[in-house]
Amino acid sequence: MLKHMKRNLLAVAAGSMLIGSANAFVVNEQFTGNYNEEGKSGRGLILDIIDSSESEFGNGVVAQWFTFRDGEPLWLVATGPIDQNTDTAELEFLEVTGGTFGPDYVSGDSTNTSWGTATLQFNSCNSVTLDYDGADGAGSLDLRPVIQGSECVIKEEFDGCPAFATEAPFDGACIVGGEQNGDITLSNEITWLIQGQLIINDGASLTIEPNTEIIGGTLGDTDTLVVKPGGQIFAEGTANNPIIMRGLDAMTRAEWGGVVINGRAPINGCAEGVDPCTAQGEGNSGEYGGNDPHDNSGVMRYVVVSNAGRQFSEENELNGIAFQGVGDGTTVEYIQVHLNEDDGVEFFGGTVNAKYLVLTGIGDDSLDWTQGWQGKVQYVLAKQYTDNGDQGIEADNNGDANDSLPRAMPMLANLTFIGQSNTDIGFLLREGTGAHIANAIATGFGEFCLDIDNESTFLNEENLSIQNSVLGGCGETFSEDAEDAFSVADWFFSYPNNVEANPNLNNYMLNAGSPAIGIGAVPFEDDFFDNVDHAGAFPATGADWTKGWTVGLDRTAPLGQ
Repeated sequence: MLKHMKRNLLAVAAGSMLIGSANAFVVNEQFTGNYNEEGKSGRGLILDIIDSSESEFGNGVVAQWFTFRDGEPLWLVATGPIDQNTDTAELEFLEVTGGTFGPDYVSGDSTNTSWGTATLQFNSCNSVTLDYDGADGAGSLDLRPVIQGSECVIKEEFDGCPAFATEAPFDGACIVGGEQNGDITLSNEITWLIQGQLIINDGASLTIEPNTEIIGGTLGDTDTLVVKPGGQIFAEGTANNPIIMRGLDAMTRAEWGGVVINGRAPINGCAEGVDPCTAQGEGNSGEYGGNDPHDNSGVMRYVVVSNAGRQFSEENELNGIAFQGVGDGTTVEYIQVHLNEDDGVEFFGGTVNAKYLVLTGIGDDSLDWTQGWQGKVQYVLAKQYTDNGDQGIEADNNGDANDSLPRAMPMLANLTFIGQSNTDIGFLLREGTGAHIANAIATGFGEFCLDIDNESTFLNEENLSIQNSVLGGCGETFSEDAEDAFSVADWFFSYPNNVEANPNLNNYMLNAGSPAIGIGAVPFEDDFFDNVDHAGAFPATGADWTKGWTVGLDRTAPLGQ
C-alpha cells in the first residue's frame, strides 16, 4: 500500500517567486522517522521523506498519523509535495479502516475515506507542527522526534538577523551583501539572500553551516559570492545535509552570478619580470594571483551551486564556480554546478586540487582551465543537456601567450563526460596547455570526443598524455586537421590501454561488459589519487557517490522542456 502511495506521490515544483521560508534547510531523508505528540507517547506521525525525480530540489512526504477516536485507534495516511521555500506540505488525510498488518500489508476489506486536510510544517529536525481540520475537529500538534539521528543539524528556530545582515520583507530570511572584514557565519535556520556582491575580504572568513540555503538573483543576475585573496570560505555540508546555493526560481540558467574564489597561488600571463603575477577577474570579481602555491582559501565540501552564470561578452563571464589563483591548501570535494549559463567550473591558474565534481546542464564548457593551472582532479561526472552546451573540457594554457609560464599542467583521472548531439567536443586541448589524463571516458558529443589544437600544444607534446581511457559514441572520435603536427588518433593509441569504443553506460554508470572495467590502474604516483582500475568516475560495482546530495542527473533537458 505504501509503495503504491510513493509511486503516486505528487511531483514537486522546483521553485517559486515566493520565498517565505521560516527555515533555510532542505527537507530530506534526515527528517524520516517517528514523531510523537508531546506528553503522549504511542501517538503521533511516522514521516517518510521521498526524493522526487521530477523536482529540482524538493522532496515529498508520506505521513502516517496514529491517534485515537473514542478510545479506539485511528489510522490516517496522506501524501504530498514539500514546498522548498516554506518547508511545508499541504496534505489531505485519508482514514484507513480494515486490512491486515504483517511483513506485507494485506488490503483485504480495507477502505479509504477522506478525513480532512492539514498543513505539516518542518520547523527543525527537533520539531514539526501539524495544523489540521478534519472529521474529528480542528487543532494543532507540536511533534518531536522519538530518536534524533546523528545527521540532524538544524536545531534552532529563526530568531532574527545578525548584525552583518538585514531582515528581508518576510519571516525567516536575511539579506547579506557588501564587504565583510570580519568572520561571519551563515547559519541553517535562516534563508540567506545575496544581494549584489557578498565580498569576504583579506583576513575575514565565511562559514556556512550544513543544510544552509543561499539564494541569489533577488536583485539581479550579478548577485555573486566573492572571496578575496587572504579571505577564506568554510562551506562544509554533508551527504545528507548539502549546502544549496541557487537562483530565485531554481529553474533556469543565469539567475545569479555564482561563486568566485580568489587566491595567491601562481598564475601566468604577465610580462617577463613581473613578480608576483596578478590579474583582474572577469565579471568584476577582483584581483588574484601570487607566489604561494600552498595558499589556503578554505574548504568547500558537499556544495551545490545552481542556476548561476552570466556572459557579459566572450572574454568577460561569470562561471558557476571560478577558482582564480587558488592554492592547494584549499579543500574542494563533492561539488556540483548545475544549470550554469557559462562554464561550470573554471580554474584560472593556481594549484588547487578537487575530488568528486558533478557538472550538469552547463550552458558552455563543463570544465575549463587557463592561465597555467597545475592542480589535480579525480572523479568528475559531466553530463550535458540537449538544449545547450559546448565542450566537456576546454583546456588552455594562455589564449594570449600560448607558451606563458608556468604552463598549465594538471593531472586528471576518472572522468565521465557525457555530451549530446548539440554539444561539440569531449576533450579539447589547445593554446599550449599540458595535461596528463588517465582512466577517462568521453562519449555522446556531437562533433568529436578528442581534439588537440594550436601549434604550441603540438610542439609541447611531452606535456600531454592520456591512458587507460575509452572514447567513442561521438560524431567522430578524433578531430584530424591538415595543419596538425601529428595525428590525434595516433597519439591516443600510442599510450597504453586506450580504447576506441562505446563505453556502454547506463545513464552515467558502467554496464556489465563495459570496456572501462578493469582497464588499468590510475598510473599517477601521487598520494592524491586513489589507485582504482576502472575508467570513468564510477566503478562497475559499489556506491554511487552522487546519491542524496545532487540534482538533475536523471535529465538530459532542463525543467520545462
